[in-house]
Amino acid sequence: MTGEDYKKCKGIKKNIIKKAITHDDYNECLFSKREEMRRMVIIRSEKHELYTQQINKVALPAEDDKRIIMEDGISTLACGHYSLR
Repeated sequence: MTGEDYKKCKGIKKNIIKKAITHDDYNECLFSKREEMRRMVIIRSEKHELYTQQINKVALPAEDDKRIIMEDGISTLACGHYSLR
């Protein structure tokens, strides 16, 4: 990889990820267990009528419902992993 950050947020517009989310946001979410919200303005269509809508969405969730976070706060195991029994 080059010197650029590799950032992913499911369901968040690319321009919000590029401009408003930093690597420090990921670290803060991981270590302080606080979710990050971001506001987006989107254009929607319903029955051929266009309108804009402002949405406040969770960009970086503090908890993952598909993985178990270990004691160190970084390592994870999948739900149902044999060592969790």
